[in-house]
Amino acid sequence: MSDLTVDLTTARALEERALNASGAFQSLLYDGWLLGFRPGPTKRLRCVNPFYASTLPIAQKVEHCANFYRSVSLPAIFRMLPFSEPHDLDTWLERAGWARFERTKVLHVDLASARAPVMPADGVEVMDVAAWQEPVAELLEVAPEMVAKLAERARSYPLPHSGALVRRNGRVVACGLVKIDSGHAGLFAVHTAEAVRGQGLGKAIVSALLAEAADKGAHRAYLQVTADNAPALALYERYGFTPAYEYWYRAREGEQH
Repeated sequence: MSDLTVDLTTARALEERALNASGAFQSLLYDGWLLGFRPGPTKRLRCVNPFYASTLPIAQKVEHCANFYRSVSLPAIFRMLPFSEPHDLDTWLERAGWARFERTKVLHVDLASARAPVMPADGVEVMDVAAWQEPVAELLEVAPEMVAKLAERARSYPLPHSGALVRRNGRVVACGLVKIDSGHAGLFAVHTAEAVRGQGLGKAIVSALLAEAADKGAHRAYLQVTADNAPALALYERYGFTPAYEYWYRAREGEQH
């Protein structure tokens, strides 16, 4: 189990908001577990999220999940959280050969006490997310055939959200998203092109997103970043983001992707 600096209720609420931010989250509910099955690079949307009270035997449930993901042509992956149910699931999976990988930190900050200025940054365009999808597609390596689908999904998203980007010589070199739910702003898809890293563009994007969040009434921000991404962790630390909790994935050999 990961170190926890917030209570389990707060951790679960942040996770629920992060899943809400995905839009139309494709999932099935199975005895308290959410079986996400949206194809794509985002693992937390195509894995088992064992969120709620569980009643069936673990072995039976794990076999069911493995068979389900096989039927939808996706790897069987579990996302382990500080409140995962049942409490001994992580130990059971480890003993059964489901290896742990990709440890991720969930960070949060009170916007009123953010260290760096929460104000619009020069050179950053903030725009409607449906319009944001096409210009950032190359930077985020989104397949051309997916752009229209993502734009349509953004148009139907029911909560406040905005995209931000920076252009250099007509090309998008940095971007990010903010999605707001019950006063909490989630930051997603924050990315800077490798050729221009170290020039403060990531900071400009984060500043613009936090300013947009504050303008829309958010009082707290959160995000998720892999534990080995030192540059991103250093960036977010500048704003006063601190660890709330961690999660990681488990999968069998050959399915850790």
